[in-house]
Amino acid sequence: MVKPMKSLLCSLNLACLTLALTACGGSGSSGSSSGASNTPAQEPARTSVSDGVNGPLDQVQTPISDDVFGQIIAGAAGTPLQGSLDCVRQAVVVDTLDVLDSVALALSEAGTTQDPAVFEAAAANIQFSLGELANDLPGALGVITGADCNSSGGGSTGGNPLAGTPLEPLGDALAPVLSQFPSGGNSGQDADLYALSVLTNELAMAFRSGVNQLPAEVQSAPFIGGALLTLNTALTDINSTMYWFSRYNGAAAATELEGALNRALVNTLTQLVPLTTLEDQAGQPGVLSGPITSGIDQLTSALGSNLLSVALPQLTSVLDNELAPILDPLENTLLPAILLAAYSDVGEDSSGDPLSLLLGPVTDGLGGGNSGTPTGTPLDLLLGPIVAITGGSTSCPFVGTSLETGCTLFSALP
Repeated sequence: MVKPMKSLLCSLNLACLTLALTACGGSGSSGSSSGASNTPAQEPARTSVSDGVNGPLDQVQTPISDDVFGQIIAGAAGTPLQGSLDCVRQAVVVDTLDVLDSVALALSEAGTTQDPAVFEAAAANIQFSLGELANDLPGALGVITGADCNSSGGGSTGGNPLAGTPLEPLGDALAPVLSQFPSGGNSGQDADLYALSVLTNELAMAFRSGVNQLPAEVQSAPFIGGALLTLNTALTDINSTMYWFSRYNGAAAATELEGALNRALVNTLTQLVPLTTLEDQAGQPGVLSGPITSGIDQLTSALGSNLLSVALPQLTSVLDNELAPILDPLENTLLPAILLAAYSDVGEDSSGDPLSLLLGPVTDGLGGGNSGTPTGTPLDLLLGPIVAITGGSTSCPFVGTSLETGCTLFSALP
């Protein structure tokens, strides 16, 4: 029998919950870079940021992979969603952002050396990252089947691993494009930037077409709906970035990259993490996601203004310093509360079908009301789990953080 949420919720015992979250939480400033490299690790599949491109965006990828996704994956422990959500992490945080990291690395080097040859030198990194994305994407999308991206066979089979599921139209749209990518990113031949740009265009169009054919309940489901939105937007943005980068227009590529990173972070931290869902159901849109978005705007603006003009160490330092205040309250307060709200109704009798976990108890947990505590209003969707996790305190846990404006929520407490 499946025993979901064993490692995180411990049958909703808050003492055990606090202990588990302390183990998987952490500071948003934990990421570090060991220096730039134009050679990605040549492994069959990447399971962590350090396996891929070593560039300035590692400062963003590492804390989101470890501290944000680490909690989401732990929250699904004991269910078929655990491995599948790890595949989502690989596709969203490692693969797609590594394509942008390859471009960012080249642009920062071009700004230092003024040598356009670094554009072509980046093709190997980009090709590798796109190949890994094609390999991981079927498993990430197979979240509703319990598929594992590390054993999915990659995107080169030409088949549709999502056949017979509500995601079948997306699989049908992607199959002919994914089959053009070498499995694991290794073809023995280096593609030029123009060919890679054409491939990213085909991938973005196929993904968008497939998503538009999906049932509404899948597009709006917690976690997977946010992953679809994040990937859809990221692939479109990668295509735009690659268009200018393949034409050696560093300024235009830097502008597109700034916007791409901005939207990837906003979507990951407010949509894939279903914060906006909770806000809307509480009748408080933007009260917490707004400050997060503002903080991300500051971070990506710092990236865009420095990408072509400063050396790599200064660039990575800027990203690290700006991201930590955004992630700390999300990791330590908001995300535990969201996971508790999402999975509080998932019991030991839950079906082992991942789709039922996404469209059943998880959705009910986020969408259900609370009749007892703390206010008996829709605000409890946010306040109830947060107050429980903070030991019943009614004082605002966001004082002194980037989310301090969210303390208006606590004015409704008795």
